Amino acid sequence: MKLPKIYEHFRQGQIFTIEEAREKLKTTGNTLRKRLSELAARGYIFSIRQGLYRVSKIGERPSIEKSSPFAVAGKITPYSYVGFHSALQLHAKEIPKENDTVFIVSPTKFNSFRFEGIHYFWCQSPEPHGLETFLLRECDVEYAVLVTNFEKSLVDCLKRPAHCPPFSELLRLCRKIDELPDFEKILKYATDCNVQALFNRLGFLFEKNFSHWSIQEPFFNYIKDRMSRKQTEWPILYDSTDTLGHKQKNVIASDSAFHESKNKWKVQFTQQN
Repeated sequence: MKLPKIYEHFRQGQIFTIEEAREKLKTTGNTLRKRLSELAARGYIFSIRQGLYRVSKIGERPSIEKSSPFAVAGKITPYSYVGFHSALQLHAKEIPKENDTVFIVSPTKFNSFRFEGIHYFWCQSPEPHGLETFLLRECDVEYAVLVTNFEKSLVDCLKRPAHCPPFSELLRLCRKIDELPDFEKILKYATDCNVQALFNRLGFLFEKNFSHWSIQEPFFNYIKDRMSRKQTEWPILYDSTDTLGHKQKNVIASDSAFHESKNKWKVQFTQQN
């Protein structure tokens, strides 16, 4: 069986925009849209959202084989990058699961949408720096994804709790990265934000991750000099489970240590219902 010309221009599984199709297929307007609609109806391509498609893999089962969420994220607008919680997942080499949210930062606003069980959420950021390119490979399809570096991703999550995971998940992702982060870079990004409460949150996170990251005392002193002296909110969930999802052995001792640390850094978490 001879395959349509779309397979000559795009690899199986590749995600492409209508602009890329226009360039490759050398056709425009209604003719192009009709052609793409026909290819979708015959199962040769999938429509992700208006103007965004994925080439089908020969013999694939759509109910099992899903599009790469990060590859989708990189194609939604002409300039977009993965940020916040999703960036931490990418640095931890994790793929978003069904019902997860992928946070996409772009100067071009788009309507957030769901596709294959993933929620693609538009975010705005006035600080388009601290970016790097990840080269990912999945099922013989290679694609580049622009993402905030780990240090910027962490600080962004502390600054915008709405885009930050619960504390236990945040700690787990921090411990999954291959290399120690650049603590000086983290403090620089935090200082640039000029938000005192951010340092309270950072101090609490550093203390909970002290043994894993071997954080030196001068970093804590820097944070203490800049943190808020008032009780500050950190509207994310905190519970008494450890990063592996098991209850801590000594709940009384751990609760005591938590309250002592919480008071030290003056953070107030969201209460679980």
